[in-house]
Amino acid sequence: MKRSTNPYTPGAGKRPAKLAGRDADLENFALLLERLSDGRHERNMIFAGLRGIGKTVLLLEFDILAGEAEWFSTGVQEVGSNADFRTSMARLALRLLRSMSLRQRMKDRAKAALSVVKSFSLAGPAGIRLQLDVDAAAGSADTGDIEQDLADLLVEIGEVARAGATGALFLIDEMQNLDTASLGAICMALHRVSQRDLPVALAGAGLPTLPTLLRAAKPYAPRLFSYHTLGQLSVAEARLALVGPAGLQGVKLQKPAVDLVVEQSGGYPYFLQEYGRVLWDEIDDPPITAEHVHIVEEIVDDSLDRGFFGPAFELATDAEQRYLIAISSLGDGPYKTADAAHAAGYANIGGASVVREELIEKELIWSPRRGFIDFTVPRFAQYLRATHGQER
Repeated sequence: MKRSTNPYTPGAGKRPAKLAGRDADLENFALLLERLSDGRHERNMIFAGLRGIGKTVLLLEFDILAGEAEWFSTGVQEVGSNADFRTSMARLALRLLRSMSLRQRMKDRAKAALSVVKSFSLAGPAGIRLQLDVDAAAGSADTGDIEQDLADLLVEIGEVARAGATGALFLIDEMQNLDTASLGAICMALHRVSQRDLPVALAGAGLPTLPTLLRAAKPYAPRLFSYHTLGQLSVAEARLALVGPAGLQGVKLQKPAVDLVVEQSGGYPYFLQEYGRVLWDEIDDPPITAEHVHIVEEIVDDSLDRGFFGPAFELATDAEQRYLIAISSLGDGPYKTADAAHAAGYANIGGASVVREELIEKELIWSPRRGFIDFTVPRFAQYLRATHGQER
């Protein structure tokens, strides 16, 4: 059990040695690619969940599967809103088309499509110029209307992909950061692509608000996307996520140790990886026992406080931190906004509205339904009670 061979990978978007509990999602994604390749309709995929639940990791797996299916992929990307959205999408399109142009049977068609990318990039308010040695395609993706232009661009990419008997995949992370206009443009473009049965797919991920944001952008969004909520792993899946990586290197964890870690982690992938990492680094004499787990509990808690919970809490201002601490004292969420306001010392809901909206903007809390709020970070309330319980 050398530290240099530690198979556990807690972190933002770190691919685990053993991806547990996502088999159905991987199968559904493979089906999406297969159906689109055959010219059949299939809805694109949206994954929503709390921080540290494994959304980015799943997108990374899709990138690998796309390559195995001989599809072209943008790789996992975050994109911005407004003018930056147009720039980001132009760069993703450029990446796809340049990759396609390396395949002999698609070379000329892909290079010709670069003129549409140039039109798209120049039509925005900022007039972004990409380094493309081609003339802009007049009358295509150049209206200045982001919905119309993105639709033209994705259709062009789809036509190139179909000509080469392949497909094009967009993998977009943190989609909840996109504004309504940008989300609407994505919906419109995918709708146009679907109407023409083109092999263009999108798999996106974001916080739990994402499906609602998409529906608000375009009422027909539910007909374009299949929504998937990523939550905690089941007990069996969590056991596999913990035992699998160690087993690949011949290290055994005794059942009581595994049961204890699964219970302490709550089945959250990030926490499981953190427990595995610390156990591997700190314990020299496998098999790993329940006593070993108890020995490292304090180290794990400190690591999570400094690397997972603490940075999130520090995003908040003093007033916002007081609000977060106050609502955590109510127990585990969701919380009624009226109860949260009262716990934080506000006379009514309206008095707390500014701080509440600022915390939603910072993505520290979200509204699971009207009149309720909850934390976007799993077990954040427990962390606040343990570290700031006396500050209420």
